[in-house]
This record gives sequence, structure tokens and C-alpha cells, in this order.
Amino acid sequence: MRRLIRADIRRILKKRSVVVLFCIALAFLGMHVVGSCLAYGKDPVVPVKGLMSHMGMPELVIGLVILFGVYSDDFRSMSYSSVIGRGLTRSKLVLAKLLDTVILTALMYGIITLVLRLGLLFVGCDFTPRLSRAFYMTIFITVYKTVGYIALSSMILYITNNIPVTTISLLLLYIAVPFSALLFSLNPQVKALHIERLHYAGLAGNAFSDFLFGSAVMGIGKLFFGLLIYLGLVLFVTIKIFDKKELEF
Repeated sequence: MRRLIRADIRRILKKRSVVVLFCIALAFLGMHVVGSCLAYGKDPVVPVKGLMSHMGMPELVIGLVILFGVYSDDFRSMSYSSVIGRGLTRSKLVLAKLLDTVILTALMYGIITLVLRLGLLFVGCDFTPRLSRAFYMTIFITVYKTVGYIALSSMILYITNNIPVTTISLLLLYIAVPFSALLFSLNPQVKALHIERLHYAGLAGNAFSDFLFGSAVMGIGKLFFGLLIYLGLVLFVTIKIFDKKELEF
């Protein structure tokens, strides 16, 4: 499994499309974070607000890049069948692909964090402890949600073997989930249940608020609950269904 993960990471990072799209996402964030700091007199609040307000597009681009690199390429070429044919169990394949996703997501957002912070330091913009916490937690929560969204979309791919449907499912997660509170508020009975606080992204958003206001234990608990319940359930269902699926060799 380790050799498969290493081979996947090397293959994906060598793809020109991955590098180009990642650089576009990084440049977009750099313009709105570092550029806004210069435009507004090095006010440290502005780049944090810029990061929080403009993370949506890079988050979507990076999510699609990782989904295609880790999953779609293998399913399009059916190379995963040959890996299973050589003795790797299906459950280990599912876990390996999830670890690919975690590693690539952490690597890409790690580079983004480093470049943005160095850029802000270079232009003379520094944060207060609370602003620094907001900056880093915004990126961490983005990593958390990206891994969860891709894992859920990959479950659909394992079940249907349909790349367009899987892509649409990921797009819907990125587009629809942020508006879930608005959708749920249309019905007073549903609104009273606060369902938007209980789904995977809602728990992440609540944890973000907890960390900002110093309730780290509550924040960690909510993140762990999301991983245990939602991501754990996705993994369980994916492995169970994929184990019974007929494969073409």
C-alpha cells in the first residue's frame, strides 16, 4: 500500500494540469490576501477577511484537481483493477486513495499557507494572535472539508463508476452546502432543528467558531465527531459496496 501511495503522489504531482491549476489558485489567493494588505494600508484585518471571503474558488479548483488526479484517472484507465489483481485488497485500495487525498490536500494547502504568510511578512503585514488563529484555522477547516467532500464523491465513483456524476456530486457539495442554512430556513419547522449545524461542513464551521473564541476542546470534539460519524460512515459504505462489486480485468 505504501508503494501505491508513493507512486500515486509522484504521478499526480508530475501532471502539468495539476501544477498549472494549483498555481492559478495560489495566484488568486495571493492577489486577494497579500494584494489587499497593500491596498488597505497594511491593515492586518483585511488579508484575513480576504482569505475567508475568497477561499471558495481555489477550494473548488483544488478539490477537482485532487479528485481527478487520485480517482478519475485510475477509474478511466481501469488501472485500479490491475492493482487489485496483483494482490492488494479492495479495502486497502480505498484507504490508500483516501490517504492520497489527505497527503495531497495537506501538501497543497501547506504550500499556500507558507507562500501567503511569507508574502504578508514581506510587505510588512503581521497579525495579532486572534487574527493569526483565524488565518490558520480558515485553511485548516478548508483542508478538513476538502477531504470529506472528496471522500463522499469517491463513494459515488466506487458505486457508479461514472466520472461525470462524481464530478457533479463534488460540485454540488461545494456549491450547495454553503447555502444549506438559507435553504433550511425556508421552512420554520426545519429551521428550528438547526440541521445546517449538524452536517459535516456545519460541524467544521462550528468548530472554527469555537477555536476563534478559545473553546479549543469543543472545536476538537466537533471535528473528531465529524470524522468519526460522517467520514467513518462513508468509508464503511464504500468498502462494503466496493467489496461486492464485479470488476473488469
